[in-house]
Amino acid sequence: MRRAYGPVRGAKSAPRPRAIHMIGKIIAHLLRLSMGKMRRGPSGPLFPFRLVYASPSRTVFPLNIRPGLSHTMRMHAFIRRLFPFLLLTGAWAVPVRAQSIDPLADAKQAVVWVACGTSQGSGTVINGHEGYVLTNGHVAMDIHTGTIKPSCEVAFADISGRPQIYYRASVIRAVFNEKLNQDFAMLQIGAPIGQTALSRPYPSAVTYEFPFKGDRVHVYGYSGMRDRLLTHSGTILDFVAGFIQTDAEVNPGDSGGAGFDDLGRLIGIPTRIVTLTDSQGNETVYYELVDIRAVMTWLDTFGFNEHDTYFTHADPDRYHRSAVFITQDNLGCSSLGRTHAVSSVYCIMVDGTRLAFPNDLTFFSWFPDFSDIRLYDADALAGYRLTRNATFKPGTLVKLRTAPQVYVVVDVFGTLRWVPSELRATELWGPAWAGLVRDVPDEFWINYTIGQPLEG
Repeated sequence: MRRAYGPVRGAKSAPRPRAIHMIGKIIAHLLRLSMGKMRRGPSGPLFPFRLVYASPSRTVFPLNIRPGLSHTMRMHAFIRRLFPFLLLTGAWAVPVRAQSIDPLADAKQAVVWVACGTSQGSGTVINGHEGYVLTNGHVAMDIHTGTIKPSCEVAFADISGRPQIYYRASVIRAVFNEKLNQDFAMLQIGAPIGQTALSRPYPSAVTYEFPFKGDRVHVYGYSGMRDRLLTHSGTILDFVAGFIQTDAEVNPGDSGGAGFDDLGRLIGIPTRIVTLTDSQGNETVYYELVDIRAVMTWLDTFGFNEHDTYFTHADPDRYHRSAVFITQDNLGCSSLGRTHAVSSVYCIMVDGTRLAFPNDLTFFSWFPDFSDIRLYDADALAGYRLTRNATFKPGTLVKLRTAPQVYVVVDVFGTLRWVPSELRATELWGPAWAGLVRDVPDEFWINYTIGQPLEG
């Protein structure tokens, strides 16, 4: 028996620790006393500025300081008095943006705390200029109703790993489809919450689509006490149906976080825990990350190479190498339609004809969801002459269900080119290529035409 579940965690309202709150008050009081003792000579509204103290619970204590004429000397005295309390309370614990010699130390700065409604998880900034954050669909959506949650918050961590600098965020893309193993969402960072903010570009991660079995993987997510950023390391065990299986531990709160390789490149999204129980009742637990390539394939249903709007490849030339063999085009549908009585979906063409989608997998290779489908009267739909079945989108790897040969679809008419070896498949689509292959039922194989094999 196989049981799998996504580690969704109910969002906890951030507590306001009484001790931290009292320390903030003490600091404010000491400042008033210090500035009173330091006041010498003329005073007035010269060089007013604001020191912001932010506790880990997001309580912001504004401290207004108005030095007199000898402000440099007075500030030195002020800092000497305040320094022990800053160390005690972590008020100086802000995200560090400096580069380090450890690629993982740099990469983890892009991992953010995410809360959407009552779900708390993690995310990774993948475009620092535009503020795009990748996370799980089950964090950003109500998976029971399929609705996107109206608002989210994200936060960058301080040097201790606790969420510290908060922003509002909006959901701009989201999907949760268990049948297709799709569970991802794209957020965009908005206005800061409070008075502390980072300058753009935000820390961000590049992607790598060619990891191998046995490679090390490092899972980052906000699953610690009080949502602290933690990491667990392990190895890649296998690639299955768009998932990377690993023994690197994933916990509730890690959902949507980052799976990095040793060079700090994003290869997957921590998504679910899988428990296998054999006939003797023995359980085996392993963990699954959504393969980053699966996210890119889904994004490309919104437009040609749409994923490049969001991601930066560590090796863009290799990722796009297969495009040499593929003629990218769309089906030319003027609309998508079905009748009230029949669930079959059709591509309605401007010339008065229609194409039929033979199954859901074919449809979802072209479109992200069913939202654009119109309901037609049966007689009106019959007025469009049925010409053929639609085939998988160009670039999709396919095979006949009853044969082992793997092909790539190279045009909208279903022309196939045989992939001659595993080595060639790995070169073009990475070691996880087998998980990208779609089975074509025998009765639909006639819709395809066999072309020349790929070189190599």
